[in-house]
Amino acid sequence: RVVSLASAFHGLTIGSLSLMGCESFTEGFGPLMQGFDTRVPLDDIAELDRQLRARDVAAFVIETVQGKGCQTPKSDFFVRAQELCRKYGTLLISDEVQTGLGRTGKMFGFQHWNLEPDIITLAKTLSGGYVPCGAIITRREVYQKTFSRMDRCVVHSTTFGRNNLAMACGLASLEVIDQENLVQRSAKMGALLMEKIEGLKAKHSFIKEVRGKGLMVGIEFHEPSEFKLKMAWKLLHKIDKVLFAQMVVTQMLSKHRILTQVAGHAMDVLKILPPLIIGEKELDMFVNGLDDVLAECRKFPGPMWELGNNFVRAAIGSRRTSEAPSGVSASA
Repeated sequence: RVVSLASAFHGLTIGSLSLMGCESFTEGFGPLMQGFDTRVPLDDIAELDRQLRARDVAAFVIETVQGKGCQTPKSDFFVRAQELCRKYGTLLISDEVQTGLGRTGKMFGFQHWNLEPDIITLAKTLSGGYVPCGAIITRREVYQKTFSRMDRCVVHSTTFGRNNLAMACGLASLEVIDQENLVQRSAKMGALLMEKIEGLKAKHSFIKEVRGKGLMVGIEFHEPSEFKLKMAWKLLHKIDKVLFAQMVVTQMLSKHRILTQVAGHAMDVLKILPPLIIGEKELDMFVNGLDDVLAECRKFPGPMWELGNNFVRAAIGSRRTSEAPSGVSASA
C-alpha cells in the first residue's frame, strides 16, 4: 500500500492521481491503482501510526507545503512521521515538484524540518519552466534494489528520459539558482511578502490567514465582519465555495495584470507563486493590487459583487445543464 495526506496534490497521471482524494480530479478516470486510497489528515500522527503499524505500507508520500491550500503542519508532524516510517520499514517520499529548488526559501521543502526522505521527486523549476524536465532522487539502496539484475536494467525508463534539451535546461537552471543565490532570495522576499500581506488584515476583514514558506504563499479568506457584506458572502458560498477567491483572481489579472490562482477546489484560498527573481518593487505592486481589489470588495453593491453575480449565474446555468436529461435542453 501507499499512504498519502488528505488534501494532497501530486499530479494527474494515473499513479499520482491515485494518491489524491479529490473527486473533481479523479471522477471519470477510474479504475485507479489499488492500495493507493488511504489518506491521513495533516497533523494526525495517531492515524498515521495506525496505518503504518501493520507493516504493509510501502511508502508514505508528503508535500512539505501542500499545493492545495498551502498548508503546513501546526506541529512536529513531519519529524514524527519520519520516525514512524523508519520504525515500520516504510519509505518516506517527499514530493518536491512544487516546493523544491528554492521555492520555500530552502533548496528543498523538507529541509525546514531536517528530514531525510528516501525518495524525492522534482520537476517544474528544474528546467526553469521551459521544457518538460523531471527527476527522481533516491537513496542508493532503493536504486540498487530497483535495478538489481541485468534483466531489470530497464524496469523503469521513459522514451524521452535524459534527453539532451531537458538536461541542458536542468543544468542551466541549477547554475542560475546557485550563482544568483535564489534560495536565499526566496527566503528573504517571501518573509517580506507575508509581512506586507499581514499588514492588510487590519484593513480587510476578508483575510483570515496568511501562510506558507518562502515564495509559496496562501491567503485564506473568510466571512467578513461587516454586516452588509455577510449576505453577499453567503450567497456566493451557497453556489460555490471558491467564487470569492475566483473573483479576486479575476480582478488581479484584468485590473492589475497579476497572475494568481485559487489554491484548490472548495477552498477560499488565493495562492501566490512569484518568480524567485522577484524584487521588492514587484512585491509592492502585488500588495497594492490586492489592497485595491479587496477595497472594491468592500463596496456593496459594487462592481466586484456584480462580477460575483455573473459567476453565480454562470454556475447555476452550468449546474442546470449538467443535471438536464440527455437530449433535453436546460432552457427547454
